[in-house]
Amino acid sequence: MPQPENSPSPNSLGFLLKVLGLSTILSAAIKYLGPLLPISSSNPLALGVALTPSLVLGGLLLLRSQHQSG
Repeated sequence: MPQPENSPSPNSLGFLLKVLGLSTILSAAIKYLGPLLPISSSNPLALGVALTPSLVLGGLLLLRSQHQSG
C-alpha cells in the first residue's frame, strides 16, 4: 500500500531524529561548556559568530551550483 505524500518516509524520520539529537548535544555543550572557554565578549566576535554559518552555507551552495552547471 503506497504511503500518503505527507507522511514521512523512514529515511527522513531517521534523518530528522539524527538532526534533533545532534542539535540537542550541541546545545547542551554550548550551555555547559561555553562559559568555561576564555573568550572575551566583543561586537566583532558576536558578528562573526552570527554570520559564519550563513556565509559557509552560501559558499557551499555556490560551489554546488557551479559544479552542477559546469
